[in-house]
Parts: sequence; C-alpha cells; structure tokens
Amino acid sequence: MASWLIRGLTVALAVGASTCALADRASERERFMQGWQAAGRADHAAVRQAIAALPDYPLTPYLEYELKRQTLNQIPSAEMSRFLARYRDWSFGAALETRWLRSLGERGDYELLGRYGRDSADTEVRCWLARADIAAGRSEGLSERIARLWLVGRSQSSTCDPAFEWWRRQGHPSTDQAWRRFRLALDSGETGLARYLRRYLDQEQRAWADHWLEVRARPGRLISLARLWPDREQSRQLVADTLTRMARRDWQEAERAWQVLRNRFDFPPATIAAVEREIALFRAVALDSRAVAAIDALPERALDQQMLEWRARSAMAQGEWEEVLASIQRMRLIEQGQSRWRYWRGRALAELGRAEAMLAFGSLAGEATYYGFLAATWLQQDLSLCPQDLAADPARQRRLMRDAEFERAIELFEVGLFNHARRTWSSVWRRLSEDERHQAALLAAGRGWHDRAIAALGASGLMRAYPWRFPLIEIGRVSEHAARREVDPALVYGLMRAESAMQPDALSPAGARGLLQLMPGTAQAVARRHGLPFNGAADLMDPAINIPLGIAHLGELQRRYEGDWIRVAAAYNAGANAVARWLEERPDSDPDVWLETLPFFETRDYVPRVLAFATIYEWQLERSPTVLARSVLPQQVNGAATFQCSE
Repeated sequence: MASWLIRGLTVALAVGASTCALADRASERERFMQGWQAAGRADHAAVRQAIAALPDYPLTPYLEYELKRQTLNQIPSAEMSRFLARYRDWSFGAALETRWLRSLGERGDYELLGRYGRDSADTEVRCWLARADIAAGRSEGLSERIARLWLVGRSQSSTCDPAFEWWRRQGHPSTDQAWRRFRLALDSGETGLARYLRRYLDQEQRAWADHWLEVRARPGRLISLARLWPDREQSRQLVADTLTRMARRDWQEAERAWQVLRNRFDFPPATIAAVEREIALFRAVALDSRAVAAIDALPERALDQQMLEWRARSAMAQGEWEEVLASIQRMRLIEQGQSRWRYWRGRALAELGRAEAMLAFGSLAGEATYYGFLAATWLQQDLSLCPQDLAADPARQRRLMRDAEFERAIELFEVGLFNHARRTWSSVWRRLSEDERHQAALLAAGRGWHDRAIAALGASGLMRAYPWRFPLIEIGRVSEHAARREVDPALVYGLMRAESAMQPDALSPAGARGLLQLMPGTAQAVARRHGLPFNGAADLMDPAINIPLGIAHLGELQRRYEGDWIRVAAAYNAGANAVARWLEERPDSDPDVWLETLPFFETRDYVPRVLAFATIYEWQLERSPTVLARSVLPQQVNGAATFQCSE
C-alpha cells in the first residue's frame, strides 16, 4: 500500500477517533447533568442509574457525593469513612466530612465521632466532641476547650448549649472571662449578646457594662455621663474607645468631647496619642481646612503612611501644593515610588509651575496603569501599551489534560459546577510549574473560563497578557445593549472587569450578583422601568439577563451624571446617595483631585481601576484612547493620541 495512503488512513482514523471521543464526552456530560438534576429533586433511584451508566466519567464521584450527602443517616459508617478517605482532597471532601461528623454527633455515635473528628476545626463538631467527653466522663482539659468555644463575640450554635451548661456547673465563667466576652460581643456589634452576658458579671462590672452599652447606643451622652465617673482604667478605656469611634462619624463632636474630658482623666500618653490621631485623621478625611496643621501637631510616631496620605489629600483639596509635596517627601521611599504618589508629585510640581513636573510625568508615562495613562495625557503623548504574547505549547497542554485533577477542574466548569471547578483549579494550581500555569491559563481562556485565566495570569505576573486578561466576552450582547442605551462599550467592559473579573456567577458578600454585580432589588427596579426580563436573584448569574440589566442601569446613571464617568462609576460602587453626599459636602475641584480625596477607600481605588481597564478595552476594541482623558483630565484631551509600545 502506498505510504501516502497509509498516512491518509492514519489521519482519518485519528480524526474519527477524536470525533467519537468528543461525542462520547458530550453524551457523558448530558447523562451526568440528568443525574445531577435528579439529585436536586432527591430522586435517588435516578441518581443511582446515572452512577451506574457513567463508570469511567471523571465527575461520577460528584453524583455519589450528592447521594451520600442526602442520605447521611442511612450510610454505614465504614462505607462513609472509605469514601471520605478516597475523596478527602476533592472539592466536596471537607464539607461532606463535616456534615457526616455533625450527623454522628446528632445520632449520639460518639465512638465514631471521637475516632474521626478530633482534628476538625468546625465549631459544631468541637461542641459535639465536648459533649461526647462529658458523656464518657473524660474531663481532663475539657474546661479549657469549652472556654475557647465560649470566648467569642457571637452566639454559638445551640449544639454547644449542653457543653456550656456543664461548664457553668464547674464554676465558669469567671468574671474576667465574662468581661472579655462582653467586650468581644460589643466590638462585634452583638449588643443583645452583650446584655445577656451582664448576668455573669459582678455588681461593679455590671455597672460598667451598663455604661458601655449606654454610650454605644447614645455616644452623644458621653460628656454628661463621664463627668460622674471616677478616674480609673475602666473609665479611661471607655472614654477613649467612644471618642475614637465617634471621630469616624463626626470628628467635630469627638474633638469637642475630647476638649472637655482630656484633663478630666489621667490618660496615659499612648491613649492621648491614639485619640488625637483618630480625630486628626477624620478631620483630614473631611477635608477640613486646618487638617494639615492638626496632623502636624501629632507626635512624629503617629505619622504613619495612612496619616501622610491624608495629609497630602487634604492639602490638595485646599490647593496647598507645597504641602502635597511635603507630605510625599515624608513618606518612606517604597511608598514614594508607588505610581499613585509619583503622579501626585508630578501633579503638584505642575501646579507650582516647576519644570521637574515633566520629568516626573515622563518617568511614569510608560506604565500601563491609571496613573501612567494620566501622566502620558499630561505630556500630550500616546499611551504606552506593550502587549505580551503567550505561545501555546500543545505538548504541555496535552500533558495537563491528562492530569486527572486538571481534567476534573475543566470538566466541572464545562458542566456548570463553577464553585467545585474553582476549588479544584486552586488545588491543582498549587503544584504546577510556571510554564504549566501559563498553559493552564491559555487552556482555561480557550474554554471560555475567563475568570480563571485572568486570575492565573495575574498570579503569574503576566500583567501584559492583555488579550487574555481583558477578554471581549459576550461582545455581541454588550455591543447591542451599549448602543441601545448610548453607553460606551469600553466603559461597560472596564466596569464588568473591575466588578466580577468576568466571573458570571460572582456573588459579593453584600449580595451583588453576576458579571455586572447587580443587587436583586436594583435589577428588579431597572427591569420594571425598561421592560426587561427578570424573575429573581438567580437570573443575575445568566449573562443574557445580567448584561442588559446592568447596561440599562449604567445608562440611567450616565444620564443622571451627564456623562461624568467618575461619578457614574462611583455611584455604581458606593450608591447614588453616597455620591450626592460627597458632591454636597466636599469642595469642587478638578476631577482627579475629587476622586483622590473620596472618603471611601474602596471607591477611591475602584474608579481608577474601572477607567484604566476601560482604556485597555479601547485598545482591544481598536479605538483611540479617549475615555480616561475625557473623564479625568478634560483640559488635557489630545484627540490625536493613540496606543504605542514605548519599550
């Protein structure tokens, strides 16, 4: 047979085998999802059928996990311990083990609980173990273990109550322990628990506890109450704690109270410095005209980086540019070298008409950051953007895909089990070499798993891998709705990248969801106003729902703030009420100064990130850079600017 025919047959067989493998994997995924959905319905018979039909599929143990999770009390302990031993390092292992250990406690199977649960860090399991030791009469070290469970600033699970009751019968808590927990509860905002704990205090401590509760609830009563207190450690602690908290809310009220009470008590020097530092700090945050002088009156040791930064911000808000320079020069060299303070040094020099400003901006203009882009804009230069190419290594990628744990992470993503996928990815990531990590990022990006690619490249220091770190996901949908709402798509992408790092199922601690991190209440209101589909919070994890709603919301904010994207992004992050308050309370100033002097550190860092990302997306969209200059330095806009690599 001719060699060309043999080669052709070999290629055809390989292609055919590959096609069959893909078809088989698609079929396995479909069967797996049928089993997973059956587990969601608690249809255990259907789950078992799916397990039997998928003996070699890498995710079949997840069906076994769901089955065992739902039938914990029916699983023989030996079977469960074998399953956990085999899959302990899988993404479900720790959670399943904790649920099983808790179930052993609930069933009173203390012997197995003691055998398998001694190393558990779970609070409920530790309480069950304490109850097991009480039942067995094992008291050595038990009071100390229970004390550690009790001494927290929140109420513990009711599982712990019998252990705490035994502990109380042994003469606990001491008044010192009760006072420590009282303070922990107060500092955690658990005033109900703090009131409950009064019962364990002696008469004198109970009176002080009442004072603490009173001034936490009504700090304005501090002066009238404190005038009646003796000069002792308790009163000094309470006054200092109240004033430092008060300063964050109203520095002027705190200063007035301090002037009255400072000489009423014999405060140690460290306490005096701490109180006066907080008052001066929040005076600067409020941009008071005498904040710089108040900071300069503090002891030198109080002038840490935070204080010097707010000294600079307060000075720039007042137009005191020499004091801005003085603040930066007092910072440590490592902070002076940060992009932020290099920009503000150049900015101050420019305001003072000094020629060194151009040198300062020139040293920064080559950086592809918010401050680097601003420096280039000041110099009327093109923006520097030097993308780094990443070459695929097919051989290394094939080896990665043969790694069972890596394959499992990819497969979990493909079937939509994103939390399990990310946990598995994190596990495999720790043992990969740098080259393997680069190829893993490319594989993830190629599969559309953009949030892992972004995280991977950032963790590897490949900050200039712009095509992968700033992907144009959902380009059709974004373009359509951005055009409909007259919102710049580069700004949509910049905000999306800052909000969720392109993770469709992102969920913030506050409850914001999806690519554009919408709160369900906001989404519902926007949907109603614009006639867009929305049927509840779960919808926001779907880009087809999230993107139209998010862009419609951005369109509303853009109209409200007349196209001022500093305020649009600030309102998106902190809320329109916060922006209205800042506009009312803070002096009118240049956009970059207004942004730098915002009181919320999160918003102060968030808006520059959005604008820098939007600028990089202008490059991705093959446009000239105008977003950042138009938003931050409108007087410096250079219509001829483009992107250039300055290396």
